[in-house]
Amino acid sequence: MRAGALDRRIEIQRAEVVQDEYGQPIETWVTVADCAAEVRPLKGIERFTAEQLAAHVDTRFRIRWLPDITPQNRIVFDGRAYDVQAVLELGRRDGLELLARARAE
Repeated sequence: MRAGALDRRIEIQRAEVVQDEYGQPIETWVTVADCAAEVRPLKGIERFTAEQLAAHVDTRFRIRWLPDITPQNRIVFDGRAYDVQAVLELGRRDGLELLARARAE
């Protein structure tokens, strides 16, 4: 993996349940890693469902190896949250390829 290709900064986040001041459980996102990545848009889809226009953007992120990254994580890049769809290992723990989808609003 070439360092020059990792020219963008992303945050990888994990959902955690915490309690608010009244003791009620609420879900919040906690940053697990802030790392350099290669970002490649794959495709965008627009369709009309349930009388609403729904649009999705699929993107591939490549990062250096990090343990415990799963599809339950999300990526925040350029102010947009991406749901991780798949985590693929590159080489022998050289890096990770994260396939993610964001709703375009």
